[in-house]
Order: sequence, then C-alpha cells, then structure tokens
Amino acid sequence: MVLSAEADLEVVALAGDGAAALQAVVAHEPDVLVVDTQMPGPGPAELVRLVGQVRPATRVLLLAEDPHRSPNSHAAAPPAHPGTTRAVSARELAAAIRAVAEGRAPPPAPPAAAPEPAPAAPARPIASRDDHAALLRSLSVRERQILTLLARGYSNRRIAESCYLSVNTVRTHVQNVLIKLGVHSKLEAVALAVQRGLVPVGDPPAGDR
Repeated sequence: MVLSAEADLEVVALAGDGAAALQAVVAHEPDVLVVDTQMPGPGPAELVRLVGQVRPATRVLLLAEDPHRSPNSHAAAPPAHPGTTRAVSARELAAAIRAVAEGRAPPPAPPAAAPEPAPAAPARPIASRDDHAALLRSLSVRERQILTLLARGYSNRRIAESCYLSVNTVRTHVQNVLIKLGVHSKLEAVALAVQRGLVPVGDPPAGDR
C-alpha cells in the first residue's frame, strides 16, 4: 500500500514464495523484484540466478533484516542485480527501489555495512531447438501437464486436486520431471522450462484460478 502511493512506483504482483516470485517475474516483467531474504523457497542466491536466466532485465533488491547476523540470508548479485539492503522504512525502501531500477546500489542503511559479495553461480547455457524437442519428448503428457502447473505456482496438493491424483503420485511425477530435466528443485525446473519455452507463459485460465 505504501509503495503504491508513490507516484513513480507501481506494484504489479505479490508472491509468497520463490516459485510464485519467479512466475510473477515471467508474467509481469517488472523492473525490480523486491525479495525478502526470509521468504520460503530456495536461497536468495538461487532465486537471483534464476531471475537472471528468465528475465535478465529485471533487477533484484534483496531485503535482509540483518545481513551481518545471517550470512546466508543475502546473496551478491551479478551487475544487473546490484541491491542488498537491510529492513528500512517505507521511504527508504522506495529510494532503494529507485536506485536499483537505475542500476545503482541502494543507499546504505547505517550502521550495518554492505556485505562482501559471493561469486554468482554460472548461468545455464541456452539449448538448441533440437534440445528443446528432445526434452519435450522425454516428458510424458502427464509430466508436461504437471510442469505447466508448477510454472503457474501450483503446490503439489493443488496439482493433485486439479488432476484428480494423490499427492504421493504428484510427488513421483515431479521427481521424474526433475530427473529428466537434470535439475534439483521445482524452482529450477520452472526456470529451465520457461527459458526453453517448454511451458506456456501467462495467466492460467479463469477456471484454474
């Protein structure tokens, strides 16, 4: 509400976990993604890396309560994602968002000093169309369906309800998808699927909302 009151800022989406944040980035293409480093899901470093794959133009501002007390709660970002700041007032947060949107580091929030950056994980190379086709062929119809629902931010339980499957069956399908795509998490599977065009991007049909 506070950010929406700023004349030059528009909040286009909210997300409760890393997978939903990644899907929101794909669907809404924001200039800046503000990430609470305590948000459920993979660590900030992994989320920053995946955002860099699916939407390099989106800059990331990591909001850490105390970067010094929680060394794993922040992550250095590549040059396109320069921002890490502590929890600040709404006014200071708006200023930090503007700075990151312009490619600058956010204003420091004393007395905490900026943490030393960690090396960014290497980006996954983009595969050829033949590779895309091979990946699609490796997935069953059900696995492609489940991958699409994962890309829409569905939980295992919601997928089970939508597909009339048990949660255990969905977990098995998800594990098979991860193995076939050569990834280690659902979030990485979604990023890879979006990057390679294996799933449709956009809002789900009205009946799925």
